[in-house]
Amino acid sequence: MTTIQDAPTAVSAARRAAPPLSPAPRARGEVLAWLFLAAGLAAVFAWLLQRHLGLNPVIFADEWYYSKMARLQPLGEAIVPSYLYLWLFSASSACGSGFLDCVRIGNALLFVGAGPFIYLIGRRVTRPAIAAAVSLLSLLAPFNLYTALFMPEATYYFGFIVLSWVVLNHPSWSAARLGLAGGAVLGLMSLVKVHALFLLPALGLYLACNAWMRADGKRPAAWLADALVAAVLAAVATLLAKFSVGYLLAGKPALSLFGSFYATAAESGAGRSLFYLAPPAFVNGRGHLMVLALLMPMPMAMLLLALLSGAARRQAGAALSRLGLYSFLMLGSAAGLAVVYTASIAGLGPLEVVRLHLRYYSFVFPLLLLIAAAPLGTVQAGRQLLERQPGQPRLAWAAAALVGAAVLAALVLLPRYSPTPIDGPEFASLSLQSWQGWTLAALDLAVLLLWAAGRRLAAALFLFAVVPLTLALGMAANDSYLRQVRADWPPDAAGKLAYRLVPRTEHGQVTVAGHAMMDIMRAQFHIDHQDSGMLELPKDAPIEAYQMPARHKWLLVIGQHAVPPGLGAAPVVATAEYALLRLESAFRPIGTRHLSQPYGGLVTGADGLSVGEPWGRWSTGKQVVLHLDRPLPKVADVLIKAQAYADNTTLPFTLRAGDSSVPFRIGPSLQEVKLRVHTDGAQRSLTIEVPRPTTPRSLGQWADDRALGIGIAEVSIGEGQ
Repeated sequence: MTTIQDAPTAVSAARRAAPPLSPAPRARGEVLAWLFLAAGLAAVFAWLLQRHLGLNPVIFADEWYYSKMARLQPLGEAIVPSYLYLWLFSASSACGSGFLDCVRIGNALLFVGAGPFIYLIGRRVTRPAIAAAVSLLSLLAPFNLYTALFMPEATYYFGFIVLSWVVLNHPSWSAARLGLAGGAVLGLMSLVKVHALFLLPALGLYLACNAWMRADGKRPAAWLADALVAAVLAAVATLLAKFSVGYLLAGKPALSLFGSFYATAAESGAGRSLFYLAPPAFVNGRGHLMVLALLMPMPMAMLLLALLSGAARRQAGAALSRLGLYSFLMLGSAAGLAVVYTASIAGLGPLEVVRLHLRYYSFVFPLLLLIAAAPLGTVQAGRQLLERQPGQPRLAWAAAALVGAAVLAALVLLPRYSPTPIDGPEFASLSLQSWQGWTLAALDLAVLLLWAAGRRLAAALFLFAVVPLTLALGMAANDSYLRQVRADWPPDAAGKLAYRLVPRTEHGQVTVAGHAMMDIMRAQFHIDHQDSGMLELPKDAPIEAYQMPARHKWLLVIGQHAVPPGLGAAPVVATAEYALLRLESAFRPIGTRHLSQPYGGLVTGADGLSVGEPWGRWSTGKQVVLHLDRPLPKVADVLIKAQAYADNTTLPFTLRAGDSSVPFRIGPSLQEVKLRVHTDGAQRSLTIEVPRPTTPRSLGQWADDRALGIGIAEVSIGEGQ
């Protein structure tokens, strides 16, 4: 009986049966492929820079947060543990106001730098020209949109391709060496995006299977020992690289596994049952499967056949079997994470469950293209790969039918999903209810029919018709999307104006007011200071006196929001779309306390507040009472930095001090309000009435039974005049 261990011998025999290539033509072919690849990489790099340089920032809040964490604050204060990425791109500060273009150059270098590694992986399963072509097709894919963004996707893509090269191109390394090398790369990847940690089980399982595939007749105990050594050392090396390099870069905060942001998200999702997640996971997972069928019909059918047929795995040979196994495990792990994550936030809004976050796994797509390219290797190898053993044709037709059914279902069901270029540029570029979608589906079905029939034309049709069509659609969609941010929008123009006119030493003294949070963050990005503030307002609503910044010297207003008269706000620039005002602050603080810290100092304790979080504390009922370490002044200015939850963002709160009370409103993001109360000079507490406490569980958002209303980050007391 032939076993999978015999596959390398069978492939070697097939190669001996084919007319051998002389060393000279083979060397020439390799050199020509490298020259073609080098020229293509240079062209792709130049094209990306031509498309991206000079653009305004694209996506918020991501680009503002990554810029702030990388360039404007210590690494240890970053809310996500992307310390290696943040450290690398902190160098963009040397470019001054052109830092964003420097980030894009770095993104493009890393992204294009993955090309040679894709080629080297491809050379194990196909000939040089095809491997070089697949490398360039991969870099032209819509995923390259991320090289325009101050986000870690391009760096993570490079890391994943390097990891794939390490484990796929060096299967003969000892189990210990391969486990340590793969784990070290994965650990560094986790310092780019923490999502890499969820690839660790897939990596460990692949390394264990690799030990079995190269057993060469060893006793089970021997290869099982190699499998265990490789998997365990990969896990050890991953964590060691993550924590040691992270600690060197960011200090003690890097010893957290997920970082403050993701740790809080994980805690909020804890306690949910699978029954709660199952319905949204089914809807979202179905969408991902349909997208994969549309974009990658032949690789998906080949992977499905390999799962169903041992004969297909033996025919594939060792290199292609390893590539298929590794791709399947990585794709399954990353796509599974995307589905579970989306299901966990389905309660945040009706559109969340129909968002398809392809960027969580589309870095695997180059490997899927290489799987499809394998039949285009040497004539003999390609013929052998497509030969059908007894009983196998039925399984091939079954695999093709399943993937084809998903393609047809996509034409009907995928238009119900919500495509966005940032979630998945590959999906966002498909117009399924037009000739584009129909043409793509027809080509997909033709590829599947030819593949099931064992025709090499299937691979050629897929790589040189289906893939170029999706690339062309993606290029057009990306160009259209980025064209929107080439010219200044009002928030861009306002932010750039503030950057020029406000002294650099006072950039942290600017508060940006506006209706849309993304517009506020866009202006903050250009102001380029981590301490710039935000004031979110209803559309065209006037700014109330208590909402005027008390500690900042400048107010940048985007949109039509009237400023209260008589507060000493002097307009420096005023247009129909924005205004920059110089403020006169009369706030004189006598005590301040950040509520993320333990009680003490100004606030000695509180009733109705939950535990401290990195940003502050949430209220847990109808009333919050803050106990102070000193009596309030007879005329007290109370400055509260806070945010509201759910319906409370549209309802009035009330602050009380003795017999004095004042209503106020706050939005869903942290902002400051300054409230004046009159006391008898003996009051030592402040009370905040919460209009509508709401539990996240009741809204279907996450398993949290706290009745939230107001989240308080800071309290400061001043003496009024």
